Amino acid sequence: MTSTIARQALRLVPTALHLYTAPYSGCSARIRIAAALKSVGDLVPIQYHSIDYTGFEHRSQEYRSINPNASVPTLVVEYAQHGATANQTNDTQNILETNGKHTLTITQSPAILDWLEQNFPSPSLLPSSSDPWARAKVLELASLVVSDIQPPQSTRYRQKIVADYGGDGEAWARSVYERGLSVYETLLARSSDSDFTGSGTKGKYSVGDQVTMADICLVPAAQGAIRVGIDLGRWPMVKEVVDECWKLPEFQKGGLGQHGRLDPR
Repeated sequence: MTSTIARQALRLVPTALHLYTAPYSGCSARIRIAAALKSVGDLVPIQYHSIDYTGFEHRSQEYRSINPNASVPTLVVEYAQHGATANQTNDTQNILETNGKHTLTITQSPAILDWLEQNFPSPSLLPSSSDPWARAKVLELASLVVSDIQPPQSTRYRQKIVADYGGDGEAWARSVYERGLSVYETLLARSSDSDFTGSGTKGKYSVGDQVTMADICLVPAAQGAIRVGIDLGRWPMVKEVVDECWKLPEFQKGGLGQHGRLDPR
């Protein structure tokens, strides 16, 4: 295992990013939106690779060699090596070097969001640790989407419901969205009414007046709900947050149906 000291000795600097996404993947949209908000492409070259889910490209041997889970998104980071020492271990070389390049591959959206937050800290998408209450609320809302809404309604499960059980995959997705968005609405209302901080945490966005990871996770999920025929008006606070986010070009650039380009809605 490569030690922290060995990695630090290499002084690896990101020089290029490869982001594998699918236009209508909510997990992918989170990363596209975050990258746009942080202007990552202005700091490090980023290349978008569109994975064709309808053509089952994600199941190909070539893509599985990058992401064994056959899912999106995947972020591959290329590094330049600076200040390597003569004491660099073979173990370090084997882990970090592939085809002459030092790379890091990350295959889950929460891990990718964390990597982006650590390497491109401005603007921050998480409240400071000095405000643990707001930070916890952001992570709570983001986790609701990431863990309880997105996975069970995904294409993978919808297809299995139809193929293996003869069910209605779209009806199942609607039930998942309805339950999840109802919970999100309840949590927004509780935060807004809370006297823990004196004024609560609900502002323009899910938590306060700055975009956070909660919003980045919510908006693609809300777009997915609309795609299966759900009216967001059933959840006024959720709709208010989504409408506010959609005013920002970064959400239009990265949301469902987009691929990192600023296309009209």
